[in-house]
Amino acid sequence: MYLHKLVKPILFLALIVILTACGNANDSTKTETNKDTSSTAETSDSATKIIKTQRGELEMPRNPQRIVTDGYLPELLVLGVKPVGSTQWDLENKVIQDQIDGIESTGERSLETIVQLKPDLIITWVSDEKILQQYEKIAPTLALPYSSSGDIYEIMRLLGDALDKKEEAEKWIKHLDKTAEDARAQLADIVKPDDTFALMGVFVVDKGFYIYGDGGYRGGEAIYKHLQLKPPAKQEKEMIGKEAYRQVSYEVIPEYAGDYIFIDQGDLISEVWGESEGLWKSLDAVKNDRVFKLDPDLFWGNDPISLELQIKEVVKMLTNKQ
Repeated sequence: MYLHKLVKPILFLALIVILTACGNANDSTKTETNKDTSSTAETSDSATKIIKTQRGELEMPRNPQRIVTDGYLPELLVLGVKPVGSTQWDLENKVIQDQIDGIESTGERSLETIVQLKPDLIITWVSDEKILQQYEKIAPTLALPYSSSGDIYEIMRLLGDALDKKEEAEKWIKHLDKTAEDARAQLADIVKPDDTFALMGVFVVDKGFYIYGDGGYRGGEAIYKHLQLKPPAKQEKEMIGKEAYRQVSYEVIPEYAGDYIFIDQGDLISEVWGESEGLWKSLDAVKNDRVFKLDPDLFWGNDPISLELQIKEVVKMLTNKQ
């Protein structure tokens, strides 16, 4: 009876000790768990950042290591960023052939290839929501639609901000401005203040004839924005700062023709115009041998590397003509 009375409080005290120990263990576990969660959150916060885009806020890596690009390969290379993958069309750009070793081709946006490259960021110029949603299933996607960008300055600054390459972007912009300034100085004694320069092009598929503005097509940005060459009056009124390109009928072409004409796909005039070629040959610029045929591979777009080369090439053409 005595032992029974003695054992009972001992067991009770032991139970208290056990429960207390368990409680301490649980508290310890909770503390450790909270520490892990806090650490993960802190790591996550430092590894990513949120930027504002036209499609809303985007959470992207702060220091992406495996970028796949669809449309902005030269821009990234200028900023000192070498992506792991790019579309075949981008890789065929003639002005970057010495810089693309090690960049995998994603063909015509092969999702399978992009997945295999394990990107941590996709940068694209497409605006098609269907494509963008496919990209977003693979990795955070920075969409800078080509049609929405103002000029090369805006694009370079947007990419510079997103990739923490602001200094590199501004350095390149100053370099471009100096290149353009030097080019204008070279043309000062060659181009008269009233000389006008038209920018035109033919297109075999629809046998169409096009007039281009000062946008990113066919050297328009280089010719009108950076070299500041004067467009014909009708082109200036209707297109400069308003339209990147416009298809026109053959009959109205003399209204857009200038003292000089830069023409894309100029070798195809006879094939495209056929019996209407006589109208082309009647233009003053044609009769006076003031037509410059543009290299379609160089003057196709307005990436930063092509743009600088376009400026220099236009100066070379006008200087040689003089």
